[in-house]
Amino acid sequence: MREKFLIAILVIAAAATELFPGVSAQDAATKAQQLIKQARAALGGDRLKSLSATGNYRRTFGQMEMSGEVNYDLLLPDKMMKTETMNPAPGIEITRIETINGEDVWEDQQQHGGGGGMFVFRRGPGGPAADPKMAQSAMRQGIRSDFARFSIGWLLNTPSSLPIEFSFAGEAESPDGKADVLDVKGPDGFAARLFLDQKTHRPLMLTYNGKKPRVITQAVAAGAPRNPEEMEKRMKESEAEAAKQPDVEYRIYLSDYREVNGVSIPHKMTRSIDNEVNEELEIKNVKVNPQLKPEKFVKK
Repeated sequence: MREKFLIAILVIAAAATELFPGVSAQDAATKAQQLIKQARAALGGDRLKSLSATGNYRRTFGQMEMSGEVNYDLLLPDKMMKTETMNPAPGIEITRIETINGEDVWEDQQQHGGGGGMFVFRRGPGGPAADPKMAQSAMRQGIRSDFARFSIGWLLNTPSSLPIEFSFAGEAESPDGKADVLDVKGPDGFAARLFLDQKTHRPLMLTYNGKKPRVITQAVAAGAPRNPEEMEKRMKESEAEAAKQPDVEYRIYLSDYREVNGVSIPHKMTRSIDNEVNEELEIKNVKVNPQLKPEKFVKK
């Protein structure tokens, strides 16, 4: 199994210049572009203008576990939408929408059921004391970075609003084979590391550092009103505490590649946070070049 390859990685290059004395940054960038060209050819992604994918996921937050459906809609070069449903507790269903529409980034969350109880999901700290402007900026950057990582793993590019650069970083090897390692950098501190299978040239894994995601809940008796002031207080306390915590390593494993209309798509993605599996996503249906209208990505 390819996951054995990923988990058993023994050697990871820190930088091309450290592994290969005399290799300049320009040479590292040139080699990276050669590898990306091979990988894009292997995926057949140049045929892609739009994409819709639907799947099921299972996710854990500490002791909490939930599952649901997720749908991705991509209209290249700069429109992406993720819609997911989740059931964090019996009788409660939450629908979350995260969208990039060119330079615009927005999210929406709707909760059904659960009486007055409320769940709020946070991807990382929003700034000291959860300053509203900083929190909004962090939300936008978090969504943009998540979509960039998704797009790198699936398409080997990113939305036009978040340009990136690839640089060859060396090789990783295990008893199962070798991978070429590329450093990925973009604006606002965006950074990741991409592993390409040397045999198939397809992406195997993407790693990056970030804060652990959090869930904030408010338990309210059935029929009783929610207390937004109390929730806001708890959110600020949680933001301040999260800001003190160190970053941890995220790993996204891509596997079970299948060809759909000439495009090779990974149908299984597994994410670990700090060496613990946090999410498993299985793609059930993929449509290549569906008719998606730009209006779909505008916040209503």
